[in-house]
Amino acid sequence: MARKKRQLMASVVVLTCAASLVLTGCGSTNDNASNNGASNASGNTSGNAGASNSGESSGKVTKITFWHPFGGATEKAAMDEGVKMFNETHKDIQVKAEFIGGSGQGNGITDKLTVAINGSNPPDVVVFDRFMVQQWASEGLFEELTENAQANGVTADQFYDFSWKEASVGDKLYAMPFTTDDRALFYNKTLFKEAGLDPEKPPTTIAELDEYAEKLTKKNGSRYDTLGFIPWMGQGGVLTWGWAFGGKYQDPATGKITANDPAIVKALQWEQGYAAKYDAKKVGDFATAVGGDINPFAAGKVGMIVGGSWEIGQYKDVKGLDYGVAPLPSQTGTDPTTWAGGWSFIVPKGAKNKDAAFEFAKFMTMEDGAKNYAEKTGWFICQKDMNAQLSWVQSEPRYKTFIDMFPTAYARPIIKKGQFFFDQLNAAQDKALNSKGDAQKLLDDVTNKTNAELEKK
Repeated sequence: MARKKRQLMASVVVLTCAASLVLTGCGSTNDNASNNGASNASGNTSGNAGASNSGESSGKVTKITFWHPFGGATEKAAMDEGVKMFNETHKDIQVKAEFIGGSGQGNGITDKLTVAINGSNPPDVVVFDRFMVQQWASEGLFEELTENAQANGVTADQFYDFSWKEASVGDKLYAMPFTTDDRALFYNKTLFKEAGLDPEKPPTTIAELDEYAEKLTKKNGSRYDTLGFIPWMGQGGVLTWGWAFGGKYQDPATGKITANDPAIVKALQWEQGYAAKYDAKKVGDFATAVGGDINPFAAGKVGMIVGGSWEIGQYKDVKGLDYGVAPLPSQTGTDPTTWAGGWSFIVPKGAKNKDAAFEFAKFMTMEDGAKNYAEKTGWFICQKDMNAQLSWVQSEPRYKTFIDMFPTAYARPIIKKGQFFFDQLNAAQDKALNSKGDAQKLLDDVTNKTNAELEKK
């Protein structure tokens, strides 16, 4: 998925919105570096969307065109600085960066990239949502990078496992993993104390989570004043909790989707239980009452919420918010799970300067360009030895929870029809929360429809 620093906003204005957040939470652009003290330059600029300069050479200098979707001031400045660092240290390769804007999830860049590839005039290198790599690579739209990686000593064990898998089709590499994020349980220590709970002992099991949710919930008449916990708020939802309940979304042997895994069905039934117990409509009304532009956890109105690593930076300047971060509770309390997403660097099919493009991608994902970008923006990097060295990580202990979970983090199912699957899963959750279907049947439908799509030529 894919981790913009999400702005402080209500995560459950309506159930449909809440259900969709978890499915599109990754691969979006950031603009919040407050967690590491980076300067926040103002103003955005956009480059020419064309790739007319791609492939030009002047003497021994190879000129390459680089597209990225980061138009926010902080991220664009960090990306431009990375390009400048590369150009100063690689005199034989010179990179021209172009911001390609668009609405939501980098759709502008994918639309323009499709046109450029079909027109045989693609840029040389592009920042691309990692969960979409398999689909595009399988359609022959990306250059394979396996030989480049081997020639440059780039190996899978240098990256988090989930990111390398997302960047590959079988044993063939098609992308260089770049940034990443994952999810954990944020809990309000002040509300814990008021409810008689130990603020240093967050729940570790699903049963404890349910118990704490009830104790933290407060009503004022028929309306909620404080909600202890709602599974689909924030980065929660069936995708997150299906793994926490011990389920698997994909058969590793066949690659087929298994959204109707008994544990995932149980997770969706558990969500339905919350929708019934706490009244889904009243939960929606609660979010509206808190305010559409206010994150209910930041406002001190939600005791526990599933959140992403980027939110620590957002909460830094929220006065009076005393909170902790812990791994997501599980059935047993001993095997917490999480899932991760993020961006990558790819070389489009037909790019004229593949080797030079790979050299730049390596610099930005494994070398000084990666470290500079992470320091300036507050993003984690997929190159697994780098994150613990970041200054903002060393100064904020709560980041350790996220880093510790990366080695075992799940990736969203790596399939050619990823968006189709998430649309189906999102719709199933929405129906379940609104009492419009049986969890088992809904997830059977998700599984059968997705696998039918995968079988199409």
